[in-house]
Amino acid sequence: MPSPALLLLAATLLPLAAFVLLLFLGKRIGNPLSGWLATLFIAASFVCSIAAMVAWFQADPGHYQGSEWGKGYGPIDITFRFLPVGVGSQPNGISQDHPGYLDLGLYIDSLTIAMFAMITLVATLVHIFSVGYMRQDARYHRFFAFLSLFSFSMLGLTLGGTLLHIFIFWELVGLCSYLLIGFWYDAPAAANAALKAFLVNRVGDVGFLIGLGILFYHMGNATLPDLWTYLGSAGSGQTVQLPGGIEFKTAWLTVMGIGLFFGAIGKSAQFPLQVWLPDAMEAPTPVSALIHAATMVAAGVYLVARIYPILTPSAKLFIAIVGLITLTLGALIATVQNDIKRLLAYSTISQLGYMMLALGIGSWVGGMFHLMTHAFFKSLLFLAAGSVIHAADHEQEMTQFGGLWRKIPMTAVTFGIAVLTIAGIPDFSAAASKSMILADAGAFATLAQQQGRSAAYALFFIVPTVVAYLTAFYMARCWMLTFWGKPRNQELYDGASESPILWGPLCVLAFLSMVSGRYLNVEPLLESSIRESAAVCHDMQAQDDFFKGREEFTGFRRVWPTDSSDDTAEPLADFVAAGEQMESKWGYWAFLIGGAAAALLYCRGYAFTRWLDRMPPARWIRHWLENGMYFDELYFAVIVGTTLGISRLCAWLDRRLIDGIVNRFAAAVRAAARLAGRTDRYVFDGAVNGLGALVQDLGAAVRVPQTGRVRVYVTILMFAVMLALAAAVIVALSHSPG
Repeated sequence: MPSPALLLLAATLLPLAAFVLLLFLGKRIGNPLSGWLATLFIAASFVCSIAAMVAWFQADPGHYQGSEWGKGYGPIDITFRFLPVGVGSQPNGISQDHPGYLDLGLYIDSLTIAMFAMITLVATLVHIFSVGYMRQDARYHRFFAFLSLFSFSMLGLTLGGTLLHIFIFWELVGLCSYLLIGFWYDAPAAANAALKAFLVNRVGDVGFLIGLGILFYHMGNATLPDLWTYLGSAGSGQTVQLPGGIEFKTAWLTVMGIGLFFGAIGKSAQFPLQVWLPDAMEAPTPVSALIHAATMVAAGVYLVARIYPILTPSAKLFIAIVGLITLTLGALIATVQNDIKRLLAYSTISQLGYMMLALGIGSWVGGMFHLMTHAFFKSLLFLAAGSVIHAADHEQEMTQFGGLWRKIPMTAVTFGIAVLTIAGIPDFSAAASKSMILADAGAFATLAQQQGRSAAYALFFIVPTVVAYLTAFYMARCWMLTFWGKPRNQELYDGASESPILWGPLCVLAFLSMVSGRYLNVEPLLESSIRESAAVCHDMQAQDDFFKGREEFTGFRRVWPTDSSDDTAEPLADFVAAGEQMESKWGYWAFLIGGAAAALLYCRGYAFTRWLDRMPPARWIRHWLENGMYFDELYFAVIVGTTLGISRLCAWLDRRLIDGIVNRFAAAVRAAARLAGRTDRYVFDGAVNGLGALVQDLGAAVRVPQTGRVRVYVTILMFAVMLALAAAVIVALSHSPG
């Protein structure tokens, strides 16, 4: 096995070892040693990930099973037998690596390398922060055990080489989120939030299973390169021909792609399943940082990136529309939130919408680039919010904050860097990734306009650009209400302080938030991932006669609103340039305008909000947004209400129909029993009683004084009769034939 695969496998198993160790010995190891032990294991995973990256970056390619691997050369693709499923088969002529088995696999390319480095680094910093943040918790060792299992689950998912492998770890990620969101299960709000997250994600997973079933029916348990090679032409919007002569219809391809995406809708909190993520803020703050930055919500975006080559244009358009709606509603709701963690949760929803929009319009690099940069500045925002909450004795409402920069200056500075980053200040990480998304959105809209498509395509550029201004506004508002002005709770302000073990990880993340966009070579690494995946698909096509004379693999190209016959780099170059000009003209100054507006309106705390509340329409809108646009109430009325209505109808039918039939039958049985009782009393009992009376009368009639002598005569007579009958039977039997 190549060294990068061994190193990443070790990086995956180390958190699992920490989980097992803490699960059985955590209480004995104690506090804080159990936390430092878990931190040591995840830090070792980070070291293994960096070592794998160094090995991956070697100048000359490595070789494994006749294929080249390395940055820009090709991936490492390894499969393992998992479960026997009967006689081996080749669905529709597609060969399986291990016929008769379901396979797990490892798929390692530059995207895998980048994801491992990001996940393990963020997880290590979250672990360090948690050592101080959770120090007084009674279930300290259990928290770190669950945190380690969470890291293992996400790393295992990232390493997956088959969709079955990804799905197994996908569900394990969901289980870990349930355990950690509901970690303080003695609080009803936390227990309800965990249950809500678990159930909402199961709704999304129903779609995932439908898409997976359609895919397995046509392809069997194929690896990711197999899926890309055979279905890579799905982006053209045409029916795909499979080797067995079977056609994979475009409609089924679209249903399959949307079904798989529904899993991502649940995990990445996209519309309409975004409702679980704000409630998940009941979890300890380090959990929120890990969920929002490097694990659970990132899993949905990662899944869409992996299935991107097999998505039809209709499926991609659906993804783009969902992303557009999500980024808008998330930003609008965030503008009025007063709970600092819920504000950041809606910010995450909005940023995830940007990533989904990017993947939907064909900006694969832009979407994954933003996923990487978002991991650093969003984990910084959450951990800095955790530092604020810790300093404020676990108060989360910004109405109680104000002026805290004097008491917790390191937290204020690092939080400010994260705000500038997400707002898009030039040369910070988010500026590069978000600019790429907006530029590609501009190219998407321009090309659609030239082809005479609907004018609504322009919204794919206009809306995310406007939301970029809104993002800078609500994040600057958050900083102003928390750190600026006069204290709104003097007692809270007087007791606030910060600890180096809390702000130390913040400084590291602040540095990464500034440099990860331009100086960590994330974008070139993602471009290499496309070349590596294309290379393995081209090799597979070259070795299979089925692909001779067919179109070469182009699954990762930008599938914009075009007929795709001329969808190549040359004719699209002008539109890309036009999109970049549109972004620089309309989106460049979002950080300055949005941030300055928030600074002016909230420099005096909530004075502006109180003034707005005097106007009923503004107050109504604020209440509407503050309550999350009443999605929870809507779902309760429509889904829960409908379910309760159906249950009441079923209960009525059970009582009136089912129970009625049973009760009528029981009544008939009771009536028959009563009739039988009467018959028994009046007929049989009457006859017996009459016979008894007759015998008594006869006895009275033959009664003689010498009763003893009569009894002897009667007994002798009966004995004689019985002897006569016995003799007659013996004689009859002796004369019978044979």
